Amino acid sequence: MKTPKILLLIATLCLLSFDAMSQTRAERRAMQEQRDAALRAEVSQIVHSGNFAMALVFMPARDGNISGGGAAMFQEQRTVTVRNDSIFGSLPFMGRSSVSHYGGTGGGGFVFEDPIQTGEVVRRNRNYLVSMIVNQPGESLNMSIEIGFTGEILMIIRSNRRADARYTGVLQPAQPPR
Repeated sequence: MKTPKILLLIATLCLLSFDAMSQTRAERRAMQEQRDAALRAEVSQIVHSGNFAMALVFMPARDGNISGGGAAMFQEQRTVTVRNDSIFGSLPFMGRSSVSHYGGTGGGGFVFEDPIQTGEVVRRNRNYLVSMIVNQPGESLNMSIEIGFTGEILMIIRSNRRADARYTGVLQPAQPPR
């Protein structure tokens, strides 16, 4: 007679523990959804303000080759800032170019202190796609910036005089101008 009571007690404890585990999973899932919603709202607010900064790192080409040799990554992060209708910052360029100077510093990278000719922000699923065209002397840059809901960024710069350049980084609110 003791054996069925013990089995019944064990079965009851198992059912209660499974119920408790499922509640904690549901609670964890709900908390994660709340954090994601807050993060999405923060990213949305930063993107739609039109004033944001991007801490970026150079990405090598998809095949991993950099024409002309050289390092594929630069060590420090570079910040590019978008303020309303202008873009500011500098990024190295390491790749094919139809101009004689190119590289990390000393005149060949991308230097931004220009007004944005055209720009738009489009929501795609959970991400934002920011497209802009910046005209520089002798060069037109078409920038495509994909911003994930967690603030991660993939920036692709297409030029009429250089190979495409890819950068990855994180979104930040823009600091007030000095």
